[in-house]
Amino acid sequence: MTPRPLISADNHVTEPAGLWQEHLPAALRDRGPRITVADGWYVMAIEGMRDRRLARVEPRAARDGADDHDPESADAGAQAGRVRPGDADATRRLADMASDGVIAEVIYPTVGLFVDMIPDPELQLACAQVYNDWLADTFLHRPDVFVPAALVPVRDIASAAAELGRVAGLGFKTAMIPTSTPDGMAYNQPDYDRLWATAADTGMPLSLHTGTGALPQSERGPGGAVINYAKVGLRSADTLCYFAASGVLARFPALRLVFVETGAGWLAYCCERMDEAYEEHEQWVTPRLDALPSEYVKRQCAVTLGADRAPLLTREITGIEPLLWASDYPHPEGTFPESQAVVARIFAGLDEAEVQAVVCDNAARLYGIDVAANSSPSGA
Repeated sequence: MTPRPLISADNHVTEPAGLWQEHLPAALRDRGPRITVADGWYVMAIEGMRDRRLARVEPRAARDGADDHDPESADAGAQAGRVRPGDADATRRLADMASDGVIAEVIYPTVGLFVDMIPDPELQLACAQVYNDWLADTFLHRPDVFVPAALVPVRDIASAAAELGRVAGLGFKTAMIPTSTPDGMAYNQPDYDRLWATAADTGMPLSLHTGTGALPQSERGPGGAVINYAKVGLRSADTLCYFAASGVLARFPALRLVFVETGAGWLAYCCERMDEAYEEHEQWVTPRLDALPSEYVKRQCAVTLGADRAPLLTREITGIEPLLWASDYPHPEGTFPESQAVVARIFAGLDEAEVQAVVCDNAARLYGIDVAANSSPSGA
């Protein structure tokens, strides 16, 4: 049977271990993100956050003679991220996509997800630019199948708008801003208008990926792993409300937002809850909008889903258009290499047009992907 054409709205790449040490300005290199070895572990070190253990160092014999203690080696970076050979190799990546029936993908970083934690705006922007330039060199030669998301930190909004304009000029179709904003810089503040205007003018959707701007591991007591995982979606729900209720979406109708890897069942709750507050407590509501908050959400926002059925079961509330399927390749919790089977399972009961919309057409429309060309034998 021919695989169903899929577009994954959330896949990942693992950056080369020495990316920032090799490419940051000389004065900043000692402060850039790095993978180090400590006590038998590969450790991710980023200014502004506690060192984060990634994986145990495997014995040299298990890795074909690679240097166990060279964290700058490409092998060290791959082992620390537990990645597939196709992770940062475009040719092998295309082969994995073809085997899974994925005709195009949106690509997010790994270490780069935490750049938004860096407190120094100069270092933060420089790290983002290094990543963006590497990403362009690695993936923008195939814009028909690869949609890499550029990093755009927001601590300095003027610089954020300038970087968004720069990456648009390089050929990027989308960019990331943090889900959790720096203290005192909530997204309902008018200072951001220059950034929203740039996004609208360039036609670039802005993605808000889980774990950006603040670590998602706030609870370390009993039940912490489950509590933290469940709360991830609440951060996105909070952020979406800032955009919808404050009038940002109303004032910038061409602005598009995508909430990534936070589950999607919360979307229906937000739509209903905001509308209820807007109508039942209208005497306290400001600004007044031309439509209910949920209407702006359904028109301008999207959320990714992987193996969760809740957003499919609540599509009567949200509409089908905001829903984007994602495989989360190459992460072990993702659906690769069983994406076809997972899609068949979670979409049971939906009609074919709805399935096609979520697994392919909605993302194709948002990111300008030619489904017919990519689904042909000469495509991805």
